[in-house]
Amino acid sequence: MAESEDKGKSLLENAYRLSTPEDNVAYYRQFSSSYDQDFVEGLGFALPRLVVERFLQRKTTDNSPIADLGCGTGIVGTCLNGGAGPIDGMDISQDMLNTAAAKNIYRALYQVDLTKTVKAHEGNYGAVLSSGTFTHGHLGPDAIDMALKLGTEGCLFVLSINQKHFQSHGFDAKFDALLKAGKIREFTASEVDIYTKQDHDHSDDKALIVDFRKNA
Repeated sequence: MAESEDKGKSLLENAYRLSTPEDNVAYYRQFSSSYDQDFVEGLGFALPRLVVERFLQRKTTDNSPIADLGCGTGIVGTCLNGGAGPIDGMDISQDMLNTAAAKNIYRALYQVDLTKTVKAHEGNYGAVLSSGTFTHGHLGPDAIDMALKLGTEGCLFVLSINQKHFQSHGFDAKFDALLKAGKIREFTASEVDIYTKQDHDHSDDKALIVDFRKNA
């Protein structure tokens, strides 16, 4: 088994144990320089590509600029490859942002904690994408309210959410409430495989890619 796959499995198992924003900052400091090789390539992390594919299917000319929430090392930006307008990256880990910056993909990069505030960025984006941010750890459905503040009216959101957490953490109830309150529209959810490689304990893990538009 390739060394990168071993490291990727270790990174994944430990990541599932994170529970606070501070945990995430400290943890990803260790792996920012090797994340792409050990985790994305080592385990076949497919969510960034799938999120981008869904976005490209649904976007209109109004869905720009783009905010990439939890951008990490910039995999979503790499998948977009500059083909959908300017994109800004946001992440809680400055170390991961530093790695993303070296790729020269993003218009701007911001250290953002979705459990606190996005005030400086409210209403700035026509699209909000997120891959892997709502997978484990400290971000629950309340962070959806914070993310919504980023978008203009009609903003297209495409987010991945761990399937196991969708009901148990209350994401289903959150989206139902937002729909009933008229805050979002055109909501869809599709189940996808998170990983393409099948030799680790989470090989069969699923995610839901949800997409919707923000109402005024």
